[in-house]
Amino acid sequence: METMPLARVMGDMLLLPNGQVLIINGASAGVARWELGRNPVLSPVTYRPYNQIGSRFEVQKPSTKPRVYHSTAVLLRDGRVLVGGSNPHDKYVFTNVLYPTELSLEAFSPSYLDPSTSSSRPRILSPKTKTKIRYGKQIVTYTIN
Repeated sequence: METMPLARVMGDMLLLPNGQVLIINGASAGVARWELGRNPVLSPVTYRPYNQIGSRFEVQKPSTKPRVYHSTAVLLRDGRVLVGGSNPHDKYVFTNVLYPTELSLEAFSPSYLDPSTSSSRPRILSPKTKTKIRYGKQIVTYTIN
């Protein structure tokens, strides 16, 4: 068993296309209950299960938005991660609190999207960006090179 590089509760985990696991959002103290989370963890961490013990965790670039509780992360088709939300209150509260309700979205780019590695990444060639599929129509097959 390994120790994570950053304490984290109420985080989100997402399986990435390269087999790594993204651990994002959450707080370093408290519990999952209204008003009890403290110290937002702004730096995501990737877990690389195939690396040697002691080198499996990599701290990523930090966000500027605290996403303490009731946040989410979803993988986008281009490999980025859409991150959104945070509401550590029982109602929407935007002012005069330690961590206001956060409704914004941001795109997080994991380190595998570094431009220096772009030649070794698969690319989606079809369907083209913004392709629309209408109700009752056939689903388009992806072409990856």
